[in-house]
Amino acid sequence: MSKIPVIVLLGPPGSGKGTQAKELQDSHPGWVHVSTGNLFRAEISSGSALGLSVKDILARGELVSDDVTNKVFESQVLKILDTTKVDALVLDGYPRTRGQSVYLIGLVARESRLGRPVPVELKVSEAEVVGRLAGRWVNPRTGRVYHERLNPPKKAGICDDDGQMLAQRSDDKPDVIRSRYKLYIEQRDGIVEGLQAGDRLVGIQGEGPLDQVSIRLEKVVGELQKGA
Repeated sequence: MSKIPVIVLLGPPGSGKGTQAKELQDSHPGWVHVSTGNLFRAEISSGSALGLSVKDILARGELVSDDVTNKVFESQVLKILDTTKVDALVLDGYPRTRGQSVYLIGLVARESRLGRPVPVELKVSEAEVVGRLAGRWVNPRTGRVYHERLNPPKKAGICDDDGQMLAQRSDDKPDVIRSRYKLYIEQRDGIVEGLQAGDRLVGIQGEGPLDQVSIRLEKVVGELQKGA
């Protein structure tokens, strides 16, 4: 039985990982976009002890530890594999640290259905990231992301999906964005090292029109899968 490809999209906040992951899912039936935020929401909705723990951590305004994040990731991904026909997983927002990368490698070693992670990095400058995130709006109920300039909703401030009000995240402020960008740069090498990617990591230009970035990503992902 062939293994399910695991495509890991890397890049700083605002690099377009979520947007491009959704594009891959929409253009490839059977490909599943897996975002950390959605996994947390699903685990909380399940009412499990783990989900209640995550809910409590977030309610206190604290960061979810690697240990808890890893457990949520494994719990939800296994549910997806057990209940959905999956031809590929596209990871967005996981792993974020070296520890999470190491855990992912261990998970695919234990889970015979999953193939070795294929990492692709969207390269975007700090100035571009600040410009993107400062204009970003999110549906806090579903996690869908919009941008005032790059990807606006049909009606300003309103989600296309459910007609509810959009919100701007508190960390989408220029000073905070720069700090988050620098944190990614500091953690990047550890993430790649934990994935055992070596010279397998491929970077693509993440700036420019969204459709052009999608074309670059499609080409690279296709080539990587052939060589996986």
